[in-house]
Amino acid sequence: MRVIILKNAHEVARWSAYQITKKILKFNPTKEKPFVLGLPTGSTPLATYRELINLYNEGILSFENIVTFNMDEYVGLKPEDPQSYHYFIK
Repeated sequence: MRVIILKNAHEVARWSAYQITKKILKFNPTKEKPFVLGLPTGSTPLATYRELINLYNEGILSFENIVTFNMDEYVGLKPEDPQSYHYFIK
């Protein structure tokens, strides 16, 4: 196991977003061969998602040929429920 020690949560979010970005760019997704990305729900990964958005806005990353799925969304929750992914992305 490789352990990465960083100074704070912001550095962790930035590091993880760059790792995800490196994998996507190396994979070089196409319409015929999309990159599949599992996204955990809840508040923990939100800072990483914000960093991914920043990379997109900077033109470094595209989500055009990326298929995502939420790994642990609960069935039957309304978007306004605090346990729902939609609650956190407002």
